[in-house]
Amino acid sequence: MEASERRVAVVGDDGRPSELRDAVRDAGGHLTGPASTSAERRTIGDDDTDSDLLVAVGDEAIRDAVVAATDCTVIPVTDRRLAFDRDGAVDVLRRLLDKSAGDDSVRRVSHPVLAVDSGTDPHSRAAFDVAVVTDEPARISEFAVEFPRGQTESVRADGVVVATPLGSDGYANAAGGALVEPDGGLSIAPIAPFSTRTDAWVAADRIRLTVEREGEPIALVTDGERRVTVEPHRPIEIETVDRVAFAAPRGSRERADRKHSNNS
Repeated sequence: MEASERRVAVVGDDGRPSELRDAVRDAGGHLTGPASTSAERRTIGDDDTDSDLLVAVGDEAIRDAVVAATDCTVIPVTDRRLAFDRDGAVDVLRRLLDKSAGDDSVRRVSHPVLAVDSGTDPHSRAAFDVAVVTDEPARISEFAVEFPRGQTESVRADGVVVATPLGSDGYANAAGGALVEPDGGLSIAPIAPFSTRTDAWVAADRIRLTVEREGEPIALVTDGERRVTVEPHRPIEIETVDRVAFAAPRGSRERADRKHSNNS
């Protein structure tokens, strides 16, 4: 293998980053960040986003990489459908750092960065999902889901969740939303709908949510973090404002695992 001059940052906090830093050294890459192999950093700094490759270990590090709209290629390491396990990440690192391997040796996709404007929290960004949901569980409210072409759907539910492809196998899928492939749009699903027969949708890159009924306090939640209380009748604008390059598995181990578990 011919040595690479690519600069590689490894960030995360769940025990795997030190092993992946060793893999970078073994493959001849130039490792940025702390010199110690045991050092762990929970946040992404400027030296990381200036790297050629960024190995993001765990959901927090992946979210930080997306929200920062880094220009480097991200290698996501977590148990999500569109990410790698530790061995898969090591293999991809070696191929990306091997000058003799072609650029097509690793599948690359782009993932959206979502901007969320609620009027009171205009600078929120999300990598995985955005939800408007009642503060108290099992408390029905009414929500409008407006699509770019002008169609509006009204649902009675505990809330509504909008997920990127990267986050579509999480909360949104548990609520009945579609699994979406990269560049496939946004997955939208009502949360615990009042009706037993309710639609879920896939939208291109923009959606508007509105709480149509006063009464129950409604929270805006981005990537699992509660942001603000949503005001009734004030639209929440959710749109793709940037995209980040990711290395991606050529297959889907998570989908295969789910199929196996469903048939067992």
